[in-house]
Amino acid sequence: MGSYEYYPITGIKEGWGSDGQVPVRRNINEWYRSNDPNDINQVILYLLALGSFQALPPESRDSYFQIAGIHGFPYCSWDEPEVEQKEIGRKGYCVHANNLFPPWHRPYMLLYEQRLYEIMVNEIIPRYDDKFKDEYLKAARTWRLPFWDWAKDPTMPEMARIRQFTINFGSNPETVIDNPLYKFRMPNKKTMGVYGVGSIVDFDGGPFLDYGNCYATSRCPAETERDTKGEAWTEGVVHDDEVDRMMSSHSAVTDESYGTAAELVYRLLTYPMDYPHFATLARDEDRTSATASTSKVTNDINIEFIHNNIHYWVGGNGGHMSQIPVATFDPTFWLHHCNIDRLFSLWQTLHPNEWFETDIQRFFDQKIVGSGTVITNKTPLRPFHKDTKGTVWTPEETRDWFKLGYTYPELLSHHTKPAELLKFVNETYGISRREYLSLVESSSDLPAGVTALPDGKGVKGYDYALSIQYSKFALGGHPFNIEIFLAPETKNEETTEKFRTEDFVCNVFNFSQPPNNTDGEEVCSNCKDGQAQNLQAIAYIPMTSYLLRMVQQQQIDSMDAPVVEEVLKRMYWRFMDIGGATIPEEKWQSTANLKIKVSRTQVSYSKNPSKQPIFPDPEVIPTLGTSAAEAPALPPGVVANNLVLGNINKLEKAVPAGGSVVFKSSSLNTTWPINDSGTAIALLYRDPSNQQNARDTENYDILLAMDLRNKKMVVQCNHKLAGQGYDLIEEFTPSPWFGARPELRVDIQDGQFIISVDGNRLGTYKREIKKPVTHVHYFTKPSQAQSVLANGITATTYQTSPP
Repeated sequence: MGSYEYYPITGIKEGWGSDGQVPVRRNINEWYRSNDPNDINQVILYLLALGSFQALPPESRDSYFQIAGIHGFPYCSWDEPEVEQKEIGRKGYCVHANNLFPPWHRPYMLLYEQRLYEIMVNEIIPRYDDKFKDEYLKAARTWRLPFWDWAKDPTMPEMARIRQFTINFGSNPETVIDNPLYKFRMPNKKTMGVYGVGSIVDFDGGPFLDYGNCYATSRCPAETERDTKGEAWTEGVVHDDEVDRMMSSHSAVTDESYGTAAELVYRLLTYPMDYPHFATLARDEDRTSATASTSKVTNDINIEFIHNNIHYWVGGNGGHMSQIPVATFDPTFWLHHCNIDRLFSLWQTLHPNEWFETDIQRFFDQKIVGSGTVITNKTPLRPFHKDTKGTVWTPEETRDWFKLGYTYPELLSHHTKPAELLKFVNETYGISRREYLSLVESSSDLPAGVTALPDGKGVKGYDYALSIQYSKFALGGHPFNIEIFLAPETKNEETTEKFRTEDFVCNVFNFSQPPNNTDGEEVCSNCKDGQAQNLQAIAYIPMTSYLLRMVQQQQIDSMDAPVVEEVLKRMYWRFMDIGGATIPEEKWQSTANLKIKVSRTQVSYSKNPSKQPIFPDPEVIPTLGTSAAEAPALPPGVVANNLVLGNINKLEKAVPAGGSVVFKSSSLNTTWPINDSGTAIALLYRDPSNQQNARDTENYDILLAMDLRNKKMVVQCNHKLAGQGYDLIEEFTPSPWFGARPELRVDIQDGQFIISVDGNRLGTYKREIKKPVTHVHYFTKPSQAQSVLANGITATTYQTSPP
């Protein structure tokens, strides 16, 4: 590109020791509270540099706005002058749902850190008298980006929650400055929309969240503050007390100052796993895939899932941090992701030989610029360049963070031994370990399921966890929460209030975005294809601390399986939208592919913190979670098929004369319709040699069509050959109408169909087309009408009619 110079991301090359020792990225709370003069100078330089960074013109390549925009909005190229806007379209550069998630963010953080350093030394320090120059340059050169350890300190950092600072720097008088960590403010009084930030569709076609109207970022806005034309939304609101509440209430497992995130981090760093399972929440259904989740339940934990929850707890419902395209505009994003990089570095040290060669680019809610189908450890990490000529960083080149000019407090030496690091991990994040050891130390009368190891060397006890698997593209790619509750033990369940705060156990946040914006432009044209690919996301939630708390409160007297299973049978769950409203089950049941598994193992913790905990492979408890509601193994000749509304569903086995099909729905829509509409179930036959469009019902013989008319409360039946017209309608009136969990049964005889509703025979219909049933079409008439049955129903086929 002629004389164009790319921005060279090299890391900060100053401040290195003579022995090659690199400066340390500090814990923001410890660094901010330090009385060391060099630390104090660094804090002030950081605040001044960040303020100047945010004040740069938004159209400038090296501005805060443009660098934040690499992640998503305003969907334009960055430092790639050869790239035309049509290639960018509605794509972002950020990488999720594959092995590149940790290494892509590493040069991104390096870029941000480097820009702040450049502003310190080139703009801030020259403003002050020369007599301060050496002192301030020393502070700047040894400064590195701070991290927020939200697992150890699950509250918004003190330095980020102050609106203004009074600083005394150089010979200047005391000065009051706005805190640039509190929120990002557009520097020129223009809205973000002027520079391309737009709207994001709220769940279920609700009001658009117009981030283009914002002058500043928000954290945890209240419902009344999400009016996108109101002053609170445009000027930005910050409710850090609500962030604290989200961080603590979504732990809900212990009175310790550490929250759930601590135990999640502990298991992330101590469970045996390979790199693909560590790096991404994406799980493939193909059992041969590198990220298939079919062998060990412990492989269901991953750094991306933990990362997602923090985004939601900080952003709340509608805050910038909880939305992919605008998350980077909130200054806390960089504190959060610096900690993600730190956890990546800790894990690398504990697993020095783990890495990846290849992976696939899975479907993700926001399309990725330049992403191909296959990725490798040499895939270009666009748009990050190593030099002014435009050489692009690769994952392989990011592996050694020491070479990038920084490290972390726990990794001062390049030769840190895993045993040394394990001591820190055990003592800092091992909540269940601490609770089990304290139980042994405080009592000789241990509950069943807990055993002291010989010679007082430690403890062995049952460990329980949830694995929550769901479709990444459920609900059209909209962000949502899955919340898990535990109903109180009561004999009068009908009067039990559901979804009480005190019954909350945990949540999983699906960090995603819908495929379209307000103008209908595409953000993710392949989201529907992604849903067809059945991309699964996975989350892992430890339950041991929750159960030990129940032991301490004398709600249970044992950690043994029979007692705990009775407790966990009371689990129930719901889906919540980004606005905090409950999503009706019928809207997610057929698309979420929700699978909740409860696993159990016996873990051993040593009193010696330098020793690895022993986690034998867990076993899944089949009587708990979603599997508890699943039918037992079916006998030969019986097959359960899941039918999706609006689809022509192929049966696993064709059903001949003498067989039956039983349709079951988990719910019945009892809303009285304004207009008459129907929910139809049609039994179809398709000749295997037929090469015509398989999506067109005109190419099928309709053996029996049953239309449930919910206003007239009748079932209308007819049939037709492919390409011909329907026969006369025959109408039946069920008495009573379908119950709360409807069942429709069809027995196929040589000359007739016998139709039953909820176990009661409804009538017979002549079987004119004597062919087997190969497909079922489940749909509504008209197509936009609400179904009488659930959106997803089951069709159990029998080769021989059951009694």
